[in-house]
Amino acid sequence: SHLSRDSSMASRQNTETEPQEPQDAAPTENNTANCTNSQTVNATAPNGQDKAMEQIPNSPPETLDPALDPSSLPPPDPSLESGNCSAQGDAVQPSTLACLRDGNWFLKLLQAETGRMEGWCQQMEQETKDNKLSEEVLGTIRSAVGSAQLLISQKFEQFRGLCNENLNINANPRPTAQDLAGFWDLLQLSIEDISMKFDELYQLKANNWQLPEKTVKKVTIDAQPANV
Repeated sequence: SHLSRDSSMASRQNTETEPQEPQDAAPTENNTANCTNSQTVNATAPNGQDKAMEQIPNSPPETLDPALDPSSLPPPDPSLESGNCSAQGDAVQPSTLACLRDGNWFLKLLQAETGRMEGWCQQMEQETKDNKLSEEVLGTIRSAVGSAQLLISQKFEQFRGLCNENLNINANPRPTAQDLAGFWDLLQLSIEDISMKFDELYQLKANNWQLPEKTVKKVTIDAQPANV
């Protein structure tokens, strides 16, 4: 009787201490060994816990990988709206999301737009150095770059000053968040116009800097009345 108990205990210990080897080597032996101890092993043995623990560490990397991507996206405008509203809204005033769009919020947008336009200007100025472009193409590039630089140096600087005044509590004509939003809407119109000009330039670059026939005809037609 003692031998039978010892053998049964040894068999149980073997099944508990080596749960992984029979699965890979001989699944049939595992099934026959667990027939008698199926209820006790499944209930008490750490097989279920091991499987659960194996699944738990695998799931966080799957959820963390996509979570890291949005964290690298905050520079774009839409992510700034959703990210700052959710993060600061709970801490400041969840009911009034408009208050979150203060001077700091608009300064971030202004920096993003400024960096984007400056990048466009640098690329196009480099294109004029690397390529032998016609005077008409150079004129379109200069007009786009000039309008972008004017917007950055004038209206962007004016809006930057309004944002700083909004952050200054002691400012006498302190602009409100609604004032900043209204001024930014006006800037968006100018930004869209300039972006359209640079889109045309990139299309010209894709066309080997050759103007379409329609634009050439317009230039000749406009030049004829001037000569007369």
